[in-house]
Amino acid sequence: MPYCVMCGVELDNKLKSCPLCNTPVYLPAEPDEDSLKPYPDRVQRKRTMYVNLVPSKAFVYLMTFILIIPLIVCLMIDIRRNSTITWSFYPVSSIILVWILMAYPALMKRYSFIKVLTIDIYSIVLFLISLDAYSGDFLNWSVYPVASLLLIWVYFLLVFLFGKRHPFFLAIIAYISTALYLYLIEQATGRFWFFDLALPIVTLILVLVLLTLALSRLKVFSGTALIGLIFCCISIFCIGTEFVVNGFVFGNGSSLFWSLIVACVLLPVAIFLFFVRRNEDFRVYLQKKFHL
Repeated sequence: MPYCVMCGVELDNKLKSCPLCNTPVYLPAEPDEDSLKPYPDRVQRKRTMYVNLVPSKAFVYLMTFILIIPLIVCLMIDIRRNSTITWSFYPVSSIILVWILMAYPALMKRYSFIKVLTIDIYSIVLFLISLDAYSGDFLNWSVYPVASLLLIWVYFLLVFLFGKRHPFFLAIIAYISTALYLYLIEQATGRFWFFDLALPIVTLILVLVLLTLALSRLKVFSGTALIGLIFCCISIFCIGTEFVVNGFVFGNGSSLFWSLIVACVLLPVAIFLFFVRRNEDFRVYLQKKFHL
């Protein structure tokens, strides 16, 4: 039974106010929904869903027993029919590669992205070399995918070891690695294009990257001016690339065409970005105009 807080009269449950003093009846068991709550309603926090790509050990054990079956079947059929391992080498080595790529991160207690990437790339490299050696001459067609995988591994390793701490050293090592890769491809193809075509283009890229890194540290080339600087470097790269390619293919590098079109598009944009960076009033006007 509720009581009036003013006169202490016992009230009926259905009454909304005291009949003597007209004081509103407050029932703690029935809170007023229109009144302000002391605390807001609890909102469920949205958490980012992370997908774990590393399989569990139980899944690895299950897949191990599943993969053993076709491996044994292929070996038995091949040995039974040919008395030696012939065609079964290819499916057996493929099954072993799949198991290594799947099992390594799950069975290791401590692993990182670069460790998993290293094991995966070198496993694929050994797989390709073994296929090439078993199918014919040693290091024939496997040179191309193996060299490409090793170059990718070097790029990831450089980013992992140095990151943003030593960008100049990273660019130089990446330049040397790329040049060695292209030279290896040239030697594998038996043609001569590295010193006349590949090396000048890669060197031009290195020079432009080092120039961009050096100028980006200056306050003048911050903000939109940095984007303008990148556009200028892209224009120079296109002009230099067409000059080198025309000189290698046609013997005349001065006849430029498509690179001038790229430069005519990017250079005015770069000049506009430089002007925006230098003129504060115009920059404020653009920010207000486009609600930036």
